[in-house]
Amino acid sequence: MDSFKKYKSLKISESKKVIESVEEGSRKVDVAKAFEIPLSSLSTILKNKEKIFSASSSRLRKRVSKDNFPCLEQCLISWMKQCRGQNIPMGGSLLKEKAKAFAKELGIEFSASEGWLANFKKRNGIVLKKMCGESSSVDINVCSKWQNSLSDLIKEYEPRNIFNTDENGFFFKCLPEKHLHSKKKNAMEENIARIG
Repeated sequence: MDSFKKYKSLKISESKKVIESVEEGSRKVDVAKAFEIPLSSLSTILKNKEKIFSASSSRLRKRVSKDNFPCLEQCLISWMKQCRGQNIPMGGSLLKEKAKAFAKELGIEFSASEGWLANFKKRNGIVLKKMCGESSSVDINVCSKWQNSLSDLIKEYEPRNIFNTDENGFFFKCLPEKHLHSKKKNAMEENIARIG
């Protein structure tokens, strides 16, 4: 159980001390233990040595940013804008697949993980919103006529009796093909015996 440790994020000053300890001749295993980080994190810190030292000189940032694929992300943002302009709905899985396709075209070794997707959305202010009905396909003139006649239609009703709704499929006879069950043969019989 000790093998699962909470992720520890080091400040740039701490990362700088890690690099200096390794360069002074300390064993990597000892340095990793001293700073309570896994060896993989130590390797990443050593790999990003130049970024860490350049970021520490600016003093404006406390951590090194993880935007390792700016070209890929720019392509993805441009593609998203095109899709949005054509009212094409997109979700996380579509974004990840398109990111993988762009990475392949750009010759980048990249795996679109859930963590990358969450950080990409956070960096670019992308949020998930519900699309209601056929709002994008309705003529604007029809909308303005409806807004003018709506007040006449609802004037006889109290505000608490006015609702907005959208279409929804209701499959009340559609049962799942698979169901959960216990691997134990008599587990259900034991539970029935206890109830009775």
